Amino acid sequence: MSRIKIMSEHLSNRIAAGEVIERPASVVKELVENAIDAGARRIRIEIERAGSRLISVTDDGCGMDSDDALLCIEPHGTSKLLSEQDIDNIVTLGFRGEALPSIASISRFELTTRTAEQLEGTRVVVEGGRLIEAAPCGGAVGTTIRIRDLFFNTPARRKFLKADATEAHHIEEAVLALAIPRPEVAFELVMDGRCSFRSPASEKPEPRLREFFGRVYADALWPVSHQESGIRVTGYIASPGFTRNSRREQRTFVNGRAVESPAIFRGIREGYATLAESGRFPPVILFLEMSPQEVDVNVHPAKREVRFKREYAVGRAVAAAVGNALRRTREAQPAPRTDEKSLPLSGQVPLKLVLDAASVRYEPGNSEQPSLPTFREERPRIAPEPASEPESTPEQKPEQKPECPPTPPPEQAAPKTTTDSSASFLTDTPAVEIPVRSKFDYPDIPFNGEWPTRIIGVLDDTYLLAAGKSGLILIDQHAAHERVMFERLLDSARRGVAAQTLLLPQTLELPHSMAALLLRNRKIFEAIGFDVEPLGSNTVMLNSVPAALPEHRDLTSMIPDMLQELIENAEHKLPVELEYVARAACRAAVKAHDVLPLPAAEELLRQLGECRQGTLCPHGRPTMITITLREIEKRFSRR
Repeated sequence: MSRIKIMSEHLSNRIAAGEVIERPASVVKELVENAIDAGARRIRIEIERAGSRLISVTDDGCGMDSDDALLCIEPHGTSKLLSEQDIDNIVTLGFRGEALPSIASISRFELTTRTAEQLEGTRVVVEGGRLIEAAPCGGAVGTTIRIRDLFFNTPARRKFLKADATEAHHIEEAVLALAIPRPEVAFELVMDGRCSFRSPASEKPEPRLREFFGRVYADALWPVSHQESGIRVTGYIASPGFTRNSRREQRTFVNGRAVESPAIFRGIREGYATLAESGRFPPVILFLEMSPQEVDVNVHPAKREVRFKREYAVGRAVAAAVGNALRRTREAQPAPRTDEKSLPLSGQVPLKLVLDAASVRYEPGNSEQPSLPTFREERPRIAPEPASEPESTPEQKPEQKPECPPTPPPEQAAPKTTTDSSASFLTDTPAVEIPVRSKFDYPDIPFNGEWPTRIIGVLDDTYLLAAGKSGLILIDQHAAHERVMFERLLDSARRGVAAQTLLLPQTLELPHSMAALLLRNRKIFEAIGFDVEPLGSNTVMLNSVPAALPEHRDLTSMIPDMLQELIENAEHKLPVELEYVARAACRAAVKAHDVLPLPAAEELLRQLGECRQGTLCPHGRPTMITITLREIEKRFSRR
């Protein structure tokens, strides 16, 4: 008896749905692509419960007659590919005919459509892949598709959905990726009855970029226009110095389709050359236009990846476009205005103008910062288990009287001065006593080696070299400060927020996705010490910050980097509160290659020793490693 059977049509649709429909954002993407292919000039998207309850897409495109309304839910029913030759000349966003039947097989699907030639429309209802109703109805020209109870008959897939905030963010990103290259189409996105954004049609993309990403972001973009080898590259690139900590904001489009391609990313990197910082990525919005026969979009089920017949030529064209735009725009930049009374383009009012208007006169203080108390070698090493005699620590000793001898102990010695302002990340922030156990605690992991006794040097302005009883200890200054900041922020969240009110509230213009993420999780940020208020679709006002944060970090770059890292790690399994605090600590911590004077390095080591888990950063990386004397002796052939 034959063991091979032909699977049912319903089962094959369910399998196809698993490849095409990853999450609610995939449904939105497929439906909006169909609307664009239908010639729509206005598209409205309504979402409830991050798409799990309702996804509705309404367009004013050409619509469908009654026959096409039934055929579109059949497997591989499409009006875009009619022959084998068409597969090599794809000019539409959709072409496989898999999306609608796949969606209808895992949801309660309702389609209402009408063409301009018909007096009445057609309504089709499908539930779990089974046709329930097909009847005439009234309606405007165009198509409306409503998807309810997505994954209602595939509970295993539904369990893999993330939190509503995460899924809503993916939906917003999917709509942005479709709206950016099509300024001539009006888009409206409504999330749970609230208008997330409404972008009217325009001839140029600049108004839409300002609406989506903010005026400051848009003003930092320089135009690109270049053509070679049949490849036309247009769009915008970030001015030098305007970077992000991930490649997510490098948005690239090929023939109007949002894609990811190593060849394009390589061209961007080569175009910036030495102008791009190591580990940082300048935002770009690039539109590539080429013959459809030069690109294969039938590679990935979700059509996110493409292949080029001339990959080297594509990378070379992108590199030339970016490089030429940088040279041309930098040469054309006007000299900065010297009039102190004129306002900057960013719209932020300088503090000097505010004080002058209030008849307040001041002089800048001395830039020199006092050094921190030096580390005491006799200080006992902090073990993972609770300290047996906490009262013996230097911080808990009674303060010396004024009539102390002229030569005080090291912790009371008169502070030295240093001209390196990077030491300020530890000033005015005393070490806090943190309970041994809390809901935020990581498990104690013993340190394989002796706790450092003293700092003896710095390597590459990144690693602190310390002496230990068993050998040489290398401390990652970034990871170490992450741990210190992490525990301080958690302590503030537990004991009641210690927030530092800003003298002048600071306005931040963020990309729409970041602003939405911040406002959706506003209570979590407030629990840590950030007081934010919405001022628009992508503008927030920052009134206060956690008191534990160092003052030398620029909030306009720290907060976007923090939000971007949270977006990148949305799949992380840690609790959301812990994730926010960990990322906030990471963004505020001293970076690699920040120059630390010796007193500041010693103070960092002291504060790290007071942490309940000083050997790991909040992300699980080690803060220090030990090179034992035995290993050193072996390298010198002494053993």
